[in-house]
Amino acid sequence: MTPEADKTATIYIIDDDEAVRSALGLLATSNGWQVRLFSSAQDFLDQPRRANDEPACLVVDLHLPALNGAELLERLKAADYHLPTIVLTAWPEGEMASRALAAGADQVMAKPCNPAHWLRAVKSIVER
Repeated sequence: MTPEADKTATIYIIDDDEAVRSALGLLATSNGWQVRLFSSAQDFLDQPRRANDEPACLVVDLHLPALNGAELLERLKAADYHLPTIVLTAWPEGEMASRALAAGADQVMAKPCNPAHWLRAVKSIVER
């Protein structure tokens, strides 16, 4: 087993809707991942950064107050900090979703999302 295989992935979930944040957090925890929940993009930015070799996935709502998901990804990209990301949005075909993809999002997922589909997407990212 490689050292990476021993590491438990951390799933960072940013959503201003507490019910969505909690539900996704429970799904991730039930899969054995560590979970960090944030109600805003700024709260996420204010926490210490993980090492680039630690398995992780960022799940971010696109439409957040103050700093939206696309703007967060643009800031992370400008800081040369890559974190595999799934963006959740009610408008996956919209201009902001395209902007998030251009800023480095791995996937845009329609919200509300199917829990099994969400788990598969996160698992795919953390197992890379």
